[in-house]
Amino acid sequence: MKRPAKCAPKKIQPQELAPVAEIIEQGLLVADVAIKMTVKNDIIINVLKHKRTYSEEQAQALVRRAIQELKLERESDAATVGRMRDDIQMSGYAALGEAEFGALDRKALRYREEAHEGVAEELAQRAQDSQYVARVATLATQLAWQEIGDSLKEKASHPYYGGGKSSEYKRVRQQRINDLISKDLHELVHGKPETVQQEAPAAATQQPRSWFKRALQRFMEQCRAQE
Repeated sequence: MKRPAKCAPKKIQPQELAPVAEIIEQGLLVADVAIKMTVKNDIIINVLKHKRTYSEEQAQALVRRAIQELKLERESDAATVGRMRDDIQMSGYAALGEAEFGALDRKALRYREEAHEGVAEELAQRAQDSQYVARVATLATQLAWQEIGDSLKEKASHPYYGGGKSSEYKRVRQQRINDLISKDLHELVHGKPETVQQEAPAAATQQPRSWFKRALQRFMEQCRAQE
């Protein structure tokens, strides 16, 4: 029985590389999105977690910091690729993680190195462009507050926060309000029961400040008026 003839290995055509300027332009588009999202997320976290708001100048400082971080990343990437090209020139071989590169990859690596360097240079210029920084800061701030507003609206519409629509929920809710008025707030205004006061330290049995008592009393009166 004849063995089937082996097929000749398929010749892989070299990939046509895009011009470096085009690669840089694409890299800057990605950088724009990354900067805007980084600033937006920083604002959201600080507003919701730390109750901190940002002025226009502070938002612009966040933009410049995000640009600087990306610029340093691209410079580091360019340096890494440059070392790989040197390794290939010296030993004919270079590796990055699980990827391996040889002499045929030197041209593509040179393109990649130039692209990283070009993006880093453009980012350095954009950090000095006050109009660009102001525009990105405004967009990021608008996106942040829009997302915060959407989050608060969603939270307010949740039955746990919005009060629910069932009669059972409303009945239990009203009972909780009555308990708060008749027990908890009453004890805060008039003092704890005698047995508790005897066991507590002297500092803990002091009456609340007069302004606090008046505020609680007004709140109790308003709640009773709404029953």
